[in-house]
Amino acid sequence: MVRVLRLLLALATTLGTAGVCAGDWYEYQSENFTVYSDVPEQRVNVLMKDLERFRRAALSFTGQEEIPENRNLRVFHFRESAEFERFTNDRKIAGLYRETWEGPIIFSRDGGHGITGSGLIFHEYVHHLMRERSGMTYPRWYSEGFAELLASAELRKKDVIVGGLPEWRLGAWADDDPLTIEQLLAPPPLAAQNGEDNSRYWNNYYASAWLFTHYLQLGHNAGHPDYRAATTNYLKAVAAGEHPSGIFEEHFGRSIKEMQRELLAYMRDEIQRHKLHIPEYQYSIPRRALSVNECLFLLADEAMDFDKPQLAMDYLKRSEQQSLGWQENFTTMAVIDARDKKFKHGEKAVKEIGEHGQVSHLTAVNLAQYFLLRLQALSLTREWNEEFYEQAVKYGKIAVQMGPDYLPGYRTLWTAYQLKGKSEEALQIMQAAYQQEPNHLNLNAAIGFYLVHLGKNTLAREYLERVVAWSHSDQLRSDAQALLERGE
Repeated sequence: MVRVLRLLLALATTLGTAGVCAGDWYEYQSENFTVYSDVPEQRVNVLMKDLERFRRAALSFTGQEEIPENRNLRVFHFRESAEFERFTNDRKIAGLYRETWEGPIIFSRDGGHGITGSGLIFHEYVHHLMRERSGMTYPRWYSEGFAELLASAELRKKDVIVGGLPEWRLGAWADDDPLTIEQLLAPPPLAAQNGEDNSRYWNNYYASAWLFTHYLQLGHNAGHPDYRAATTNYLKAVAAGEHPSGIFEEHFGRSIKEMQRELLAYMRDEIQRHKLHIPEYQYSIPRRALSVNECLFLLADEAMDFDKPQLAMDYLKRSEQQSLGWQENFTTMAVIDARDKKFKHGEKAVKEIGEHGQVSHLTAVNLAQYFLLRLQALSLTREWNEEFYEQAVKYGKIAVQMGPDYLPGYRTLWTAYQLKGKSEEALQIMQAAYQQEPNHLNLNAAIGFYLVHLGKNTLAREYLERVVAWSHSDQLRSDAQALLERGE
């Protein structure tokens, strides 16, 4: 009886996964976003219009030119909370933002309405816009404060209201006073923030950064001095290497203590808001039905980004053999198996796919990764296989040639060169990728850490500084900061 129950449970799980891509997933395209979703079309349209309006409001508030993005931000919008939870392990959240090697993505679940009020997603999208539109590295307090300022935007029928209280930070000052300007400009070392109160500290930091940024951007509406031009000049000076505290009075005409008194007075004022006339998004949003294999590949690819290989395999096992997209799905399964040092899948893939005809850049990346995993498995015994290396380079080059804007292709190629000890060739490929995506967080981290590994600390500095300024990972930021301090 127990055996029968197990079989029924396994069958139910398999059927549930199969139904995920049974003809009800679509790709939607607006001017600046690509959404993959199984949610009813009308509700997807609401979400996309909200995103487009928020983007236009952010650009209008900052005075940026309205031009299309270099690459559409991708959104995965789920109808079923249970399916969403398989990736996030949390059904309670409305959505999340992630940096991946294929670009930034938003994961969200349907609530019957658009994305209005989803502060986390808006917050992270502001970071994305700031990186894409500005070559300047902002200090952390301003980067986070400005993202919080815009993330609380209220989308009304004809207008967007900027400057409201971020509801997700309301508890920040329940037991603690706001951080001072001095504390914002010079936060304690990252290592000192890894104790029990880490999350509480950062909640206060974000709320305090919001308050100070709010004052600098909107305080003039309440009769306070207009600090907008001074803020721009100050941020440029800090980015150029000037000491944040040392040049404060020079740019603002106030000492930090005097500015602190103004800020405390501002807290007692009625909160200032800024109205932007941003009409509803009027352009059509075409959609395209995803094939079963294409849908399964996209979901499996994201499952791998979440480090959930079993979830990825659950999707891929439902692929339709010999249908369009089968190569990509088959070779992805080979990569997942190779991570566990199971290589039969890959040997079959190379024989059936790699040796016959042209492959897509996605398939080429998978084949390159397969041979890299075989090389890395040998490294445990200090052996080397030149054929594996040559195959990894071969498919890495094909991936870059066929998908010049697809960073995972570059990554497979520079990893092969690194394993061979060809550091100059690896750096050349890294720089070629950097020309495609100079604001990519993971790429800046990879280049910075590798340059330090080669003893080129001076060259690594600019990349590591971006990691410290951009990353929300305590570990990654701490590692980059430690290398910067070691190189001083």
